[in-house]
Amino acid sequence: MKRLSLLVVLLAGTIPTVAAQPYEVANPDARTLGFGGIETVTTADAYSVFNNPSAMLFGRQKAQAATSFFTLNDKTSYSAAGYYKFNQQHALAAGWATYDFDPARKNKAVSLAYSYRLNERAALGLTADYARFVRLQTGNALSATVSAQAVVPFDGQTDYSALRLGAKLSGIGGFLDGPAGMKLPVAFAVGAAYERFFSDAHALTVAGECRYAFSPNTARGVEGGIALEYSLMQLLQFRVGYHGGGERLYFPNYFAMGIGVRFMHLCFDAGYAIAEKGSPMRNACSLTVGLDF
Repeated sequence: MKRLSLLVVLLAGTIPTVAAQPYEVANPDARTLGFGGIETVTTADAYSVFNNPSAMLFGRQKAQAATSFFTLNDKTSYSAAGYYKFNQQHALAAGWATYDFDPARKNKAVSLAYSYRLNERAALGLTADYARFVRLQTGNALSATVSAQAVVPFDGQTDYSALRLGAKLSGIGGFLDGPAGMKLPVAFAVGAAYERFFSDAHALTVAGECRYAFSPNTARGVEGGIALEYSLMQLLQFRVGYHGGGERLYFPNYFAMGIGVRFMHLCFDAGYAIAEKGSPMRNACSLTVGLDF
């Protein structure tokens, strides 16, 4: 959920030299931000490599590409991502992101993902992430994420609905080099979403997700999100969400809102977070521009 895998070393912007201090990260995808940080049950788009690569095999498009501008803690990041579906059983995705702490030094991340469809309703995904952190100290991290998603359709005489289930184990691995005791958070997330089309013009999605961070101890805890999305003629989407954690730094509480526009092969998404003063998510915003193929 808060694996927003762009590179924010710490959302607070500093790295105290404490043993087992985690590097925290944030997702540059505008749709995810407007959806309250929910990642496991999002539908396929160019940023599936950061959310849940398994979703790519349930999407209608053969390929998608997008770029995003994400402002967090008064610092702006830039990213690009996309995927290509070879058939209904195999898909590849890639993503790149950078985060500026100052004009002279940049943090970077590269993600590569592969997804495999088990059957008509379920798919698995495997993601490899490389991250380079530069702040007071430098580190190179290599980690993996295992994800899964299943879609259970419910066909009616006058409408269509589906239950989407997702899960993700992220942060598997460690640092190739860097400060002793610095770690990427290892976390497990599960989510569910119910999508209903009332007609060709109206659709409503209700989603929820829960995430537990196992390690390191300083990042251990539970967070979750709930969200609602309304789609008009599959051209306009309006989103609201809430992310709840309990701690200001690693599990910030915030409300979110977003909007999406689909026109021909173009996709535009914007997201904005509302949080209390002092929260790293206060006034966070993101804009994503994509292209369908």
